[in-house]
Amino acid sequence: VDPRDAAVIVAGGRGAGTVDGWRLLEDLAGALGAAVGGTRVAVDMGCIQRDRMIGQTGKSVRPRLYVGAGVSGISHHSGGVDAQLTIAINTDRNAPIMRSADLGVLGDLHEIIPLLVRRITQIKAERERE
Repeated sequence: VDPRDAAVIVAGGRGAGTVDGWRLLEDLAGALGAAVGGTRVAVDMGCIQRDRMIGQTGKSVRPRLYVGAGVSGISHHSGGVDAQLTIAINTDRNAPIMRSADLGVLGDLHEIIPLLVRRITQIKAERERE
């Protein structure tokens, strides 16, 4: 799904780091039925394709839910995001995205995302049994 058309977006930045970090973002996006996007830095690092770049020099998006994991949230990126609800996962409590997010989760995305994916999967399974 093109991030411009997505109701839910999981985006990563420098903090997602390696291929393993991006795999976690894709796992979370899969669990949420979300599109995956990223910052200019993520594109420059070769972690995500340019057509998935979100921000002032990328695509402007208006999702219901935006999850920024390892995203600093500088204006070049956040200026292209107009979400109803923003959740930030970051190790830096002073990152701009942590101040602007509706919910900020202070911690390492490599630890938090697997827990989220596991819990989302459990909730979905419970709902299917009902």
